[in-house]
Amino acid sequence: MLKIDNLTAGYGQSQVLFGVSLSIEAGQVLALMGRNGMGKTTTISAVMGLIPPWGGTVSFDGQGIGRMPPHRVARLGVGLVPEGRQIFPTLTVEENLVATAAARGNGPGAGAARWTLEAVWELFPRLRERRRNLGNRLSGGEQQMLAIGRALMTNPRLLILDEATEGLAPVIRAEIWAVLETLKREGQSILLVDKNLLAVLRLADACAVIEKGRTVWSGSSADLGRAADIQETYLHI
Repeated sequence: MLKIDNLTAGYGQSQVLFGVSLSIEAGQVLALMGRNGMGKTTTISAVMGLIPPWGGTVSFDGQGIGRMPPHRVARLGVGLVPEGRQIFPTLTVEENLVATAAARGNGPGAGAARWTLEAVWELFPRLRERRRNLGNRLSGGEQQMLAIGRALMTNPRLLILDEATEGLAPVIRAEIWAVLETLKREGQSILLVDKNLLAVLRLADACAVIEKGRTVWSGSSADLGRAADIQETYLHI
């Protein structure tokens, strides 16, 4: 589905990525891991067309997307839950969701779009209760639910979440992880960035670890769970 090969990129004259490679198959959950400042968000920005790659390739279903603008990447079926949520603060919850809605089936022959307002209300009942509230009147946890719901309303074939649970209260984090488990069971392909190693290992099928803009390890979550040396060298603060 998504394949990144030897990706290099940066900002201005500052290079951040020096060779990131990873791949995600349809229906798979892959976690992109590493300490702060190692290039995880830059990798996602390059995938989404927010910054141009300097080198290497990014492809989605065999189609090169490295030079596509963000709106075209989104139309191919890539949905993003960005770091910092970035919801529309002066729109209501419902307006935030409707603003991104796309009647796109999730995969070949999928038929009607899976994600509608009613489906999002069922996934996040709290959003239904606050459907008339402005985005800037929500708590941080509610804003994150809204950011996920907004991305789902694009009916993405691949859902990307950057720092899915950062800064949230434990009870909200648990709710978000439960939602991601539900999405996984339904076959949603997911690229996930999060620092909660134990939760990531429970959810993800595979992991890729980056250090200073390079992929230094990739494999199954089970293998990473057993690789204490990799965890200590590249993930622990």
